[in-house]
Amino acid sequence: MNYRTTEPCEELKDFVFRFWCAAWDEQIQHVQSTYFATANSLTEIAFAYEGNKLNPELLFSSVQGHTCKHGQYPAGGFFELFGVSLYSYAIPCLFNIPASALNDEFISLETLLGDEGKTLTEKMAAAVPINERISILTDYFKAKLAASRFNDKQIIKAVRQIRQCHGNINIEELSQQCCYSHKQFTRRFREHSGFNPKLFARIVRFENTLNNYHNYPALTDAAYDYGYYDQAHFIRDFKTFTGYSPKKFLEVSGY
Repeated sequence: MNYRTTEPCEELKDFVFRFWCAAWDEQIQHVQSTYFATANSLTEIAFAYEGNKLNPELLFSSVQGHTCKHGQYPAGGFFELFGVSLYSYAIPCLFNIPASALNDEFISLETLLGDEGKTLTEKMAAAVPINERISILTDYFKAKLAASRFNDKQIIKAVRQIRQCHGNINIEELSQQCCYSHKQFTRRFREHSGFNPKLFARIVRFENTLNNYHNYPALTDAAYDYGYYDQAHFIRDFKTFTGYSPKKFLEVSGY
């Protein structure tokens, strides 16, 4: 598989984590495989293409909401996936709905956006070059942000702080910094992230460990570096968010 990412423009960098494209050998695109989904603090919008690089045909669009759950799904029938990863607090800013509305969801873009989603999907179906696809989504997101009415700057700042600290932060102190009571902070945080603050921090810590373990001699070394205080603590969270022990997950998923 060939996987590459593209950073968003300056105007979108606080809302879009990255654009990405995964491509497989066109000769084996119809081979069925399994996708191992883990807990994810990001929301993913993806477009799957069948055919070939010169004449790609859009097979489907999907919106995979942020989740604390894990699962296995059949994957295959396409040679290319193009997508965009959004910070969860971008959901209310872009679509004028609470981030919690997309918790654990796996739906089409049309289901989420109606006729607007249909038009956007049609544009993505006609776009062949990657930079054209990025341009279409960039223009769309810019227009949505310009019209946004859902923007709690204090909570967005709190979400960013948790991400910057890799999930290792005192939640009580964070709520005080936002000048909210604990109850208010938890409610507003859920609207913007889809999770309560402590669960969100746990998922962020897990993600950082899993996504960066290749830079360490062993997965447990990464776990300690990202804030897990002992091996049992790490394994417990890992099983919760993947359904497997660390060793087994790496064996079956090829992560």
